[in-house]
Amino acid sequence: MRVAKRPHGGSQGNANVVRTSNFMRKALSGSSALQALALMGAGVGLAATVVPASAQDYSQVSATGRVRGTNGEPIAGASVAVTSNDQGFTRTVTTNSDGTYRVTALPQGNYTFTISAAGFDTFTDNAVVLSQGSAANQFTLAATGATASDEIVVTAGRIRTVDFDRNTTGTVLNVADTAARVPVARDITSVILLTPGAVSGDNRFGSLPAINGASVSENVYYVNGLNITQFRNGLGAVPIPFDFYQTVETKTGGISAEFGRFTGGMFNATTKSGSNEFHGGVTFNWAPDDLRSDTRNTYAADNDASFSDRKEFIAQLSGPIIKDHLFFYGLYNSRSVTNKSGATGTVSATGTGINGCATNPTFCGTSEDLASFNQAIVGTSYLIDRNSSPFYGGKIDAVIVDGQRLEATYFNTSATTVRDIFGTSTYSLASGQRYNLNTNEAGGYVSSTVLRSGGENYVGRYTGTFTDWLTLSAAYGVNKNRETTESSTPELASVNDLRNGGNASIGNVTGNNNVAFDKRTFYRADADLNFRLLGSHHIRFGYDREDLNLRNFITANGGFQYELNTAAGTAATIDPVVGLPGGTQYVKARTFVSGGEFDSRNVAFYAQDSWQLFGDRLQLNLGIRNDKFENKNAAGVTFYKAKDQWSPRLGFSADPMGDGLTKVYGSFSRYYLPVAANTNVRLAGSELDYDTYYRLSGLGPNNIPVLGGAITGGSGLEPCPGGTPAGTACVVRNDGSVPDTASVVASNLKPQSLDEIVLGFERRVGSRIKFGAYYTQTDLNDSLEDAALDQAIIPYCVSQGKTAASCRAIWNGVHQYALINPGRDVSVTLSDPLPGETALRTVTLSGAALGYPQAERKYRSMTFTFDREFDGKWDLHANYTYAKLVGNIEGGIRSDNAQTDAGLTTAFDLPALVNGTYGYLPNDRRHNFKAYGSYRFADWLTLGANGVLASPRRYGCFGRAPANADFDSVAVGGLAGRFYGAAAAYCNVSGGDIIRDPNFAVVNDSFNRVGGVRPSTLQVVKRATALKSDWLAQLDLDAQIQLPTEGYSAFLRLSVFNVFNSKQELRYSEIGTTSAGAPLPTYSLPTQYNPGRSARIQLGVNF
Repeated sequence: MRVAKRPHGGSQGNANVVRTSNFMRKALSGSSALQALALMGAGVGLAATVVPASAQDYSQVSATGRVRGTNGEPIAGASVAVTSNDQGFTRTVTTNSDGTYRVTALPQGNYTFTISAAGFDTFTDNAVVLSQGSAANQFTLAATGATASDEIVVTAGRIRTVDFDRNTTGTVLNVADTAARVPVARDITSVILLTPGAVSGDNRFGSLPAINGASVSENVYYVNGLNITQFRNGLGAVPIPFDFYQTVETKTGGISAEFGRFTGGMFNATTKSGSNEFHGGVTFNWAPDDLRSDTRNTYAADNDASFSDRKEFIAQLSGPIIKDHLFFYGLYNSRSVTNKSGATGTVSATGTGINGCATNPTFCGTSEDLASFNQAIVGTSYLIDRNSSPFYGGKIDAVIVDGQRLEATYFNTSATTVRDIFGTSTYSLASGQRYNLNTNEAGGYVSSTVLRSGGENYVGRYTGTFTDWLTLSAAYGVNKNRETTESSTPELASVNDLRNGGNASIGNVTGNNNVAFDKRTFYRADADLNFRLLGSHHIRFGYDREDLNLRNFITANGGFQYELNTAAGTAATIDPVVGLPGGTQYVKARTFVSGGEFDSRNVAFYAQDSWQLFGDRLQLNLGIRNDKFENKNAAGVTFYKAKDQWSPRLGFSADPMGDGLTKVYGSFSRYYLPVAANTNVRLAGSELDYDTYYRLSGLGPNNIPVLGGAITGGSGLEPCPGGTPAGTACVVRNDGSVPDTASVVASNLKPQSLDEIVLGFERRVGSRIKFGAYYTQTDLNDSLEDAALDQAIIPYCVSQGKTAASCRAIWNGVHQYALINPGRDVSVTLSDPLPGETALRTVTLSGAALGYPQAERKYRSMTFTFDREFDGKWDLHANYTYAKLVGNIEGGIRSDNAQTDAGLTTAFDLPALVNGTYGYLPNDRRHNFKAYGSYRFADWLTLGANGVLASPRRYGCFGRAPANADFDSVAVGGLAGRFYGAAAAYCNVSGGDIIRDPNFAVVNDSFNRVGGVRPSTLQVVKRATALKSDWLAQLDLDAQIQLPTEGYSAFLRLSVFNVFNSKQELRYSEIGTTSAGAPLPTYSLPTQYNPGRSARIQLGVNF
């Protein structure tokens, strides 16, 4: 095995056809030529539409447009009858004085439009597709008895126009249509990543989409109006099978007031529905391991031992229960998924004994980049995951009478994965039962872990249209999800060995048993009003509420999480972490127990007016949203309540040419993000979390450390909860009590928010092609982070006449933390009375005294799009985004260290942890090219392609902060380094180079205070200045063959991903020191490559 060297820096046919009953031409010139060009073309199907999108709510659309005569004059009072081809209902409206019409609250689908007016021939088009991305049309009626002239005469027709009803950027995809022609992975994330500018986030978070510079935890996901976002930390949503979706809309900017609770992107999906015809089908998908190329190995993953085999069987059936009134759709998805993976770690290459590589070389690997540091690679575990849990779901639609409908959706995402664990470091190398990275033999069985996820979800919706000007709707739903981890060996603890520069897991690979249950209940009511007053108005307003319940219980397996360390420095110096001579081996035993039940509530009111002026040439979108958030602690006491968070959503769209084919648009929007429920657990829950230090006296069975004497008296140690061990022997983060809410949350705390500006244009050419460009700017206003307050409390305490020593005896630098807006003043109740007092004080600490800079995140981008929609022959969608993303905070989660504690990352815990963190953020991609499309060579053969080219991600170096980085280094001795280890933007630097040699003589100025202070070798390495990944370049290809059948359709399809088997280096180890400050030889080594080539085979039969 080798590790790479240190890196170098829908539908088809006539779906959207322009229909004319008489079309004659003699000669074309000027605007007449342009108009004629716009009217030409055959049918178009919708695979993907780069918007401005036009979704009117979560699952329905408004059909809008104009009716004109052959001379371009508006026709007032025309009847526009819209009949569903799928479900048979009809809605009828009349046009306004300017010839415009609007039909609200229509399900997406295929419709017949019948246009009639006095003095004009009736026109009927039975192939109008209404979707979230295309619902605007212009109809031309011919006067009764009119005759053709030598000029162009259109006696009746329809053209698709640009939709001026919304100014939202993003995409809308018909999933079934896209899946039929374009190679894309069968998950919603892959569909979303087709959107211009969307960036794939860190793979440790599941490569979720990052939108407009936001972190991957700031998105929101909806299905048929049900919020299915994982609300603990915002990372993704409950998984739903690809075939259950009808459309997926990605909203990236200019989003109306109806939608909120996100500062990233909004992903709005609808499911399939039944119709008046019975339809069904079965599909078999197989992604075999034999058609998959291995990804390159890293020092932490033996990828050539990986195995992946996925088989799926999907059955679907839909149709009428009562024709024109009651319809059903159902899906059953059985799965058989097996994944195998080998994990590795680094150890000394010259070690001897039962676990030494010199004694047992057949179990150790070489690495050119690690060999010079006396490091070898050894197997640490082999995992086999199996999942055979089915998914099932369905939808019922009821049309009581025309204009009155009910919908009900149900799906169950419950799944169980059994993970069998082999060959861990509980077996010695000499036993022959350790995982062998050279032969890929799994080794001896160790234990099993059961991973349970998902749950039941359901949503019901009523929509009633009472007049042309009034529509009411209401919805109720429940989203359930669980995430539990249960080890079959809960008596064994996890052990991480960091001695001598190594980094290997040698104990239980499952650190904690985690039981978590989440439930979201929502209520919603909306109203649509249409009227004319100084133009045409469509006012939509409503209310929605989410009640969130979270139950969480976490205990460490074996009672502890062990970390084996070597005290930093030489034998002549003292490590201030534990007060030991350098080179001494010791154990850090972490005790972690957390649990409780927590509630949150999110409430919002909104109003949005779409105001058309000047004969439909200008539309103003004027919206306002008011969000309210409330979070409670484990005792049911509200610890955070945000009232009246007003969000203006202001936009415009203009038709400068007056032909409905060119659109100029812009918007200003503000968005708010609720406090993640994970904050309830970690900040306001009952959590026992502390470290105890012992001398290491060897390893016992299962590599559980044999604890020597307790280490007491270190400069950063304090009494332990419960008093054991005696004396000052612990680093205490939480003592198990429910904290006073007034002391852990700033009373003037504001929720996270950002402001956004979008400016763009769009031009449609004919009915198939459109292109556009838009500029996006987002600026973070406030972020929420937990932060230490001691550095400001100590001076306040002294200013009240107390001695510095008595103040520091309470606030030792890491005593009181609170949730704050970094950079702003903090009003908070002190955790303890001042020395000599008995009452708690409430104080305001200035932002300057706290020493934290303003949380910043600035995103600027320019996006260019081109779309040629499918016409039964070919389609092409291409886009390019140039973007810059800079700041000192990524968002709720942190890619630097894969931390998922939303709002509670280490980002602003101490001022020293912020030093050097301003720069290009992890989701910055300067250039992002995407293109996908398909070509039908024959009725039986269609080829598709999907390609992406993205510029590199930049990396810095994170390690232990030196003592002089802290606010009070002389008195306290280095808070950030002692309490946070390798979490700051500091690494060992010599001669301008970042040092990786673990034998390097580290100099930390706190080691040598007697006789003067030497400059520390731990120096700031600014964010994103040390490394660059490779460019990501990938091409996927697809071929589908229609099989010769009668009475039903059948197809065979092959999708090949990463055709050229490109294996770029995409992520590196960014941790440059051990927690004690010694250099890590694994720094800068690749930890992620682009996955190798893989393939998927599909066989389907439909009727």
